[in-house]
Amino acid sequence: MALLFSMVSVAATASAAQITDGAKGSPSDKPAIIATAFASPLDKVWQAILKEAAIPYKIIDVQEGRRRRMFVDGQITLECCFAPEWRMRKDEQLTQLFSDPFHTSEIRYVFRTGQSIPVPSPTHLKDLRFAVVRDFSYMFEEYFGETIIANSPAEALRLVALGRAHLTEAAKVFFDFEMAKNPRPLELGDIADYKMLHVRVHVSRADLLPKLNAAIAAMKKTGRIRKLLGELSRQ
Repeated sequence: MALLFSMVSVAATASAAQITDGAKGSPSDKPAIIATAFASPLDKVWQAILKEAAIPYKIIDVQEGRRRRMFVDGQITLECCFAPEWRMRKDEQLTQLFSDPFHTSEIRYVFRTGQSIPVPSPTHLKDLRFAVVRDFSYMFEEYFGETIIANSPAEALRLVALGRAHLTEAAKVFFDFEMAKNPRPLELGDIADYKMLHVRVHVSRADLLPKLNAAIAAMKKTGRIRKLLGELSRQ
């Protein structure tokens, strides 16, 4: 997660038009269920989208290893912030919808300081040890050679800093966020990809999509999302 390889179409996921929730197709009035997440620089953006959309929700504490299964089972109904390519298991494609995109994220390879090398194509990854986050999907993982498992994106960075992995990949906004609060001997390498980020919605809560899309559109129009991301870059 070589500049801008082809992206998988959002059309691979279920269509909101095919879904109704509750008896007689009426939308559920229950709060959306959101799982606790890793500390992320996009948390403020996500909270602002929820507030703009006026969506009631409750937060449950979930270990990362259970998160994907609980979403498929409908025990989690909203998640942020995802590219569709990151959730492409067959059962996920049958149970997820995506909002309109709200941000394009630059994904970069990350190396230990002084040890970055060019990665002009994914085939160059086969001889490198890659730190991957448990239960995450990576677009070019079929090209990975040896991998080492991290329990969080921050831990993947730590494994590279310790020299236990040659590289990992991270959104630049997340890398900057982590390095500001916990500096490590790390540096950015080539761009691995660009990803359009969305809110992920369980099919049982398709009624939330219009609210989310309207909120995202309004925040884009007023520059609110751009302002929040600008504030992050200055932190």
